[in-house]
Amino acid sequence: MAASAAAGQPAEPPRRDGRFGFRLKTKLTVGLSLLVLLVVASISFLYITSLVRAQMLDIYAHADFVSRTVFNEVRQEMNAASAAGLVNLRQPQKAQQYLAQLNQSAPLAALMSSAIGYPVNSSIRDVAVVNPQNVVLADSDPELVGQVLSPRPSLAAITHGGWWRQFRAIFGQERIYEVALPIALGSQRLGAIRVGVDTALVQAALSARIHSIIWLALLVVGLATVLAVVFSDLALSPLNAVSAQLDRAERGEADPPHRPRFGPEFGQVSSKIERLGRQIQDARQVYTSLRDSMAQVLEGVNEAVVLFSPEGRAVMASPAAQRLLGGPAEGIVGLPVEEIFPGENRLDSAVRRAVREHQPLAAQELARASSQRSLLVRLDPLRGEGSGNGAETGSALLVLRDPEPVRRLESELEVARRLSNIGRLTRGVAHEVKNPLNAMAIHLDLLKAKAQGPGVAGHLDVMRREIDRLDRVVTAFLDFTRPVEVRLRPASLGDVAASVRDLMAADAATQGVHIEVDARELPPLWIDRDLVEQALLNLVNNSLQAMMETQQSGNGAARPRGPAPRITLTVRRDEDGAVLRVRDEGPGVPAEVRDKIFDLYFSTKAEGSGIGLALAARVMQLHNGSLELEPEGPPGACFCLRFPWRAEGGAATAAGTEGD
Repeated sequence: MAASAAAGQPAEPPRRDGRFGFRLKTKLTVGLSLLVLLVVASISFLYITSLVRAQMLDIYAHADFVSRTVFNEVRQEMNAASAAGLVNLRQPQKAQQYLAQLNQSAPLAALMSSAIGYPVNSSIRDVAVVNPQNVVLADSDPELVGQVLSPRPSLAAITHGGWWRQFRAIFGQERIYEVALPIALGSQRLGAIRVGVDTALVQAALSARIHSIIWLALLVVGLATVLAVVFSDLALSPLNAVSAQLDRAERGEADPPHRPRFGPEFGQVSSKIERLGRQIQDARQVYTSLRDSMAQVLEGVNEAVVLFSPEGRAVMASPAAQRLLGGPAEGIVGLPVEEIFPGENRLDSAVRRAVREHQPLAAQELARASSQRSLLVRLDPLRGEGSGNGAETGSALLVLRDPEPVRRLESELEVARRLSNIGRLTRGVAHEVKNPLNAMAIHLDLLKAKAQGPGVAGHLDVMRREIDRLDRVVTAFLDFTRPVEVRLRPASLGDVAASVRDLMAADAATQGVHIEVDARELPPLWIDRDLVEQALLNLVNNSLQAMMETQQSGNGAARPRGPAPRITLTVRRDEDGAVLRVRDEGPGVPAEVRDKIFDLYFSTKAEGSGIGLALAARVMQLHNGSLELEPEGPPGACFCLRFPWRAEGGAATAAGTEGD
């Protein structure tokens, strides 16, 4: 069972509801309904806009008729008054004085009142006669006589405007528009007749008709939807039978003896499906045999192997895929590459692009997240004979590998390289020992010749200095090559850093340097505390010497006021362990010597021995860690000690290098 799951099952097709093309039926129904809705909505819109325009023209014509009727009444009364000698129409002032008495005219008042009440659905709000200063001389509402009637928007601009302007005027905020007809005597303006139209009254007159149009349109659309459903059932009924035949062919079942008869077009399709079903059964048997064989092969492979089809779906996965991708191998099969690698990280993006573009992906180390271990990734397009001249088939084989075994091998090679370096160092030390010995032999011969002479003391001093130098060289070499017993115990890196700070605080204070410790709370590490403290002491001492040389290079100038120079010991958690950084504010390490600073006897200081950094690097190697000089950043240098997490503990382990 495990082998079968690891090799992968073919992706199951999506389940159907027994009627082919349910989504197609929905699309046909919705499409026809939307088409009818669009036609009905367009016709309704055109009808409503024409209705609104016609209504606005009627309202404007009625208001204009009222204004002209009132104008004729005013003119008749003025002519009658002129004939009776009550007013001289040749004198505008007299005529204007006569107009001021129009509110006493009973015929005019009756005419204005009837204009508002007739017809019943009239939208006229008021009728007024005003003077040039817009003071009401006569009004359908007698209480407004003598008040100022403010100007109102013109109804003509709305009537002859666009449909949107008419809709906004009628169905928007309620406002009063007017039709104005001036009253003039020659070139002298005596006043105006102003007829007010209320949009709320217009809206009330149109709402009932518009509502009936909308309900009728909805009824038509509903009826069209019902007809679309019936039409879809009739159009798709042959496809439902073909769908059932496809399902039987997919399951490997034979067609029933009495199949429904189709038309000539669907009959040909049904026959081809029947032949295809037999071919699928044969291919299924071959696939099952091949799958079982591949499962046996993949069970013994430690790499995650995923085979993608030309469509970008996983058709096979090895058991190692569960360990490296974080999911069961049988759950990967059948999924598209976008669901297996959904993230936006470098690994997921590179695999998706390579699978979809059918491009090879060279072996490289990528990580899915900063908190996860990186993987070695390689993707190769597959080639087949059936595609012609060995061309690509579109399928692709993805191989994922854990790089940790490769790193361990590289670490062992690094140890071998260091042992080789020690052999070369041995020859160098032998050369260094030979020179002092030759000098000693020569001076001993001279001493024999001058045993009683006055220069004996000088030769003896030379011998002492050469012997001391030889002792330092031999001692340093023996310390570096002697096997070291590493005693691992649980210890806190923060406590180690604090201990080193306390030991070096006095020396640092004499140079005006402050040592700080910034340690996070971490689980204890299995380390040899004495060795780690010695390595850390060497690094802190180097930082102090570098900062002291920086101060001395200032030619005795006073240091500007400000914070004291610092050496910071920082302890943080890392992806694979813990990190202890030693950062100073010295001159830093020149770029040309960065590759040499961990070599034995290499030093940039005039009186340096070149042993401290080499011993610190060796201590980290004994802990399966590393000592690195971080890339240039802020002023100064930053050394990084990386410690791996150890699952085992308690028992002391022995590690070291063998010397000659």
